[in-house]
Amino acid sequence: MINTLIVGLGNIGFKYDKINPKKKLTHSSSILYNKNFRLIGGVDSKKNISNQFKKLYKAPIFNNLQLSLKKLNPELIIFTNQPSFKDLLYVSNNKNLKFILVEKPYIKSPSEIKNIIKKLKKKNIIFSLNFQRNFSKKYINLFGKINAGIIGNINKFFCFYNKSFITNGSHFLNLVTLYANKLNKVEKVNNSKENFKLKFNNCEVYFFKVNDTDYNNNSLTIFGDKGKIEISSRPEKCTVYKRKNDNLYKNYFILKKYKTFHLNEKEIQKPVLNNIYNVLKKKQKVLYSVKNMLKYYQIINKLNLK
Repeated sequence: MINTLIVGLGNIGFKYDKINPKKKLTHSSSILYNKNFRLIGGVDSKKNISNQFKKLYKAPIFNNLQLSLKKLNPELIIFTNQPSFKDLLYVSNNKNLKFILVEKPYIKSPSEIKNIIKKLKKKNIIFSLNFQRNFSKKYINLFGKINAGIIGNINKFFCFYNKSFITNGSHFLNLVTLYANKLNKVEKVNNSKENFKLKFNNCEVYFFKVNDTDYNNNSLTIFGDKGKIEISSRPEKCTVYKRKNDNLYKNYFILKKYKTFHLNEKEIQKPVLNNIYNVLKKKQKVLYSVKNMLKYYQIINKLNLK
């Protein structure tokens, strides 16, 4: 079993377990109920959260990272927030550490990303990003259908995100790159750094910021020359529309609902853990290295995104 420490017990680290205990949405519950992993502790500075975690999972809790590593020897550390360069250097000194998973995209300067990757590689520590939708078989199958032409040649993606680009928008961007290839240009839309357009070799991708509290508006719409696809966040599903001849107006077309795919997972972290386990057992390559963030830095730097 792979000994695992979770740093940060916010929503995705732990708190969703209190809201919806039937679904294994958090890293804590996913680790606890996975036969290949052992939850050996958590780190959080908030006392009320720490007490709830300790009571529910019967695992040691620490108010800082340094103290936890004096007591524990994890093979896997999951950061649900952005670790500092100093934190990463500190944990890399742990002799048993083999894998670091970062929940939030690791947004630092390209030189710092390259520097930490180099230092961790010397110690044979893998540094990966948790874009969980890209690990999901349902999303992989969906984009397989898109690449196979279910709505023809794709020309535009429209992404609507709340909170921040780093928190939510980046997940849509990583999903889009299952289709989009080389990024050529970054442009502001309406002179807003939060609304912008990306020009790839094979398509255009638009990002629009919505109200922070409007989670239902987190969505992705994909336009092709034979139809469109709408992906919603709550409920997490995909609706495919195909282009048909308009019976009323000659030489015009309408979109007709073709099929709906449900994309929600009861255990959203399970495919991620499967990848980590297979990587450590030398059965699979890591799917999303932190190197992936280098290609996004052009966007983040130009727009000064947070």
